[in-house]
Amino acid sequence: MGKFKMSFLYIILVFSASFANLTGELEFKPEKEIINKDEKVCFHLVNNSDKAVYLPSSAPWAVFEDEDFDKIVFSPIAVQRILEIKPYEEKKWCWDLKDFQGEIVPSGDYAIRLTVFKNGERVFLVSKIKVKPGVAETSQKEDK
Repeated sequence: MGKFKMSFLYIILVFSASFANLTGELEFKPEKEIINKDEKVCFHLVNNSDKAVYLPSSAPWAVFEDEDFDKIVFSPIAVQRILEIKPYEEKKWCWDLKDFQGEIVPSGDYAIRLTVFKNGERVFLVSKIKVKPGVAETSQKEDK
C-alpha cells in the first residue's frame, strides 16, 4: 500500500475510535472537584449518546456524606415530572453546600448521586467532590 493510503486509513481508524468512545455514554461531573466553603458547586449531565434519557424529576440528585449512600445530606425539592434529555443535550444543576437545615456542610468528601432512566432501566451516576475547610475551621485547628 502506498504511503498516502496508509495515512488515510490511520486517520479513519483514529476518528472512528474517538467517536466510538462517545457513543452511548452519559457524563456526569462537577465543574470543580474541590470546592471552597464560600462557593457553590455546579454539575452537569451530558447525554453523549444517540438516544434520549429520562430524569424522574426536575432535580433528580441527592448529596451523600458517604460512599455507601446511607447518610443523605441534601436533596432539593423538585417537580415530579419526567424530563427528557435528548441526544447530545446537557443539563446543569448547582448546590450551595447547605444541608437540610440550611447550614453549610462540614469540610470533607461528598458524593452527588443522579438518577437517570436509560433504555427503560434506572441508572445511578455519581460524582465526588471535596469541600475544603473554611478560614475559621483552619484557624481553630491551628489553635488546638
